Amino acid sequence: MTSHQGTGRVIAVLLLVASLAAMAEVAASRAVTLAPPRPSSWEVGLEVAYAALARGDVLAAQHAYLIALSGARGERSLRGVVRAAEGLAALGDDAGVAEALEMAGRLRAADTDPGTLARLQALREHRDASAALPSAERPTR
Repeated sequence: MTSHQGTGRVIAVLLLVASLAAMAEVAASRAVTLAPPRPSSWEVGLEVAYAALARGDVLAAQHAYLIALSGARGERSLRGVVRAAEGLAALGDDAGVAEALEMAGRLRAADTDPGTLARLQALREHRDASAALPSAERPTR
């Protein structure tokens, strides 16, 4: 075997290895891009609530907010609890808001996001302000 033939074989092997490495890289990147992140259950519940509100179905929206609240509690997401509580507050569901605030109290220590904590405080203040109104002046559903 001449040196020219040996060099040709080495180059062929190197090209084969480089091609296989490139194909493996492409396959790995496709595996990552083909699996988009899945929304959490409470996020799905909120989307259902927004859709129900858009079509004017308040009862379905309230039910979806309660499902979102339950999902957020299960995932221990203070952000999800607060967002579901905000939706329930907008619908005038005082019992749902009270339940959410109770859940939030248990989850608060695990979350330090200032935006979420500020929204939680605003919900508490809204609840307290509503409770201070005489019953004839309280918003009704």
